[in-house]
Amino acid sequence: MIKSSSKLEIVLGVLTALTGLIYLLQFFGQTESEVVTWGLIAVVLGGIVVFQGLIKDKVNNVIEGVLIFFVLLIQIPAILLWFIFSGSSISDGTPTSNFVAHWIFAAPHIVIALFALTLIVSLLRRRIV
Repeated sequence: MIKSSSKLEIVLGVLTALTGLIYLLQFFGQTESEVVTWGLIAVVLGGIVVFQGLIKDKVNNVIEGVLIFFVLLIQIPAILLWFIFSGSSISDGTPTSNFVAHWIFAAPHIVIALFALTLIVSLLRRRIV
């Protein structure tokens, strides 16, 4: 039976990978290569977190915590940038794009960050108790 923290970890990994896939496949139009790289990192990291959730008994808590913290950390720029550029075009101009950024696109990143924070707190509580 999978523990609830393992289930949350699997959900976190799937959400991270799906969100990264959106950027990797350039769902928002032509963007800078750094955005596509961020998507690739998110997909790979999400896959590792899913795998880690499935083999829970064999993963060191420190490694688990570091990976989940990294998931949390990479959400921060995405959240900030969606809020900063809300209402403006996100294309670098080559080619031009009609896509306009909106702060609501930060929602998946906020959910991922909250899940990651919950898991980190859970890890810390297990370590202390």
